[in-house]
Amino acid sequence: MFSILTLFSLLVLISALFFHHYRRIRNLISKDSTDFKITNYFFWQANRISGLFKTSIKKNCQKLLHKVLYLRYPTAEKWSIILLSLSFVLLAASGFIYALFIAQSLYGYPLLLHVILGGVFSVCLSIVVALQAPFYSFHKEVEFSKDTFEGREVVKHVTVKQKILFWLFVISGLLLVLTALSLMLPVFSLTAQLVVIDIHRYSALSTLLSAIAFTYFAFIDDVK
Repeated sequence: MFSILTLFSLLVLISALFFHHYRRIRNLISKDSTDFKITNYFFWQANRISGLFKTSIKKNCQKLLHKVLYLRYPTAEKWSIILLSLSFVLLAASGFIYALFIAQSLYGYPLLLHVILGGVFSVCLSIVVALQAPFYSFHKEVEFSKDTFEGREVVKHVTVKQKILFWLFVISGLLLVLTALSLMLPVFSLTAQLVVIDIHRYSALSTLLSAIAFTYFAFIDDVK
């Protein structure tokens, strides 16, 4: 059930983000929002996907690395974000590969690596939340400019969608950490442990979906 829900939710989210990006580009080119053909969308999507393979993997990696290293934050904060992202990607890869394609739980060295990465993730998440929380507060509108503010060069406006997705990621990540720690303590019965494992799985799914959506609206959708 979890495998089906995970694959279905990822498919729906990625398809929705593709469609949102297509409509946004069309609206920038043409103001006539009623002139929409589904065939044009599928042709555009096919061209976008094929374009990923036409560009070399090395070039794509270099572009991604440049964007990451060009994050406009103080050094400590920037590397906390980078380590948070890398640890989460590796956690998601190891966790979801076993959950979706291998008919058993993590064990051995993969489990040890998963636990170590979880520690890195929890520490970096705490740092990022402490430093980024003021910019994602719902009590005030944060208007960024090209000026330097508190050691960072900020160049955009934080939208309500980004704030919601940021806090959804934080809450889901916190549940991930708490459930992982709970499973390490010999205080739960077998039935309770199974419930905690389910909470851990669905928290991981929520974290993954919110991370994908946040990345899109914060970086990709912001680029014209």
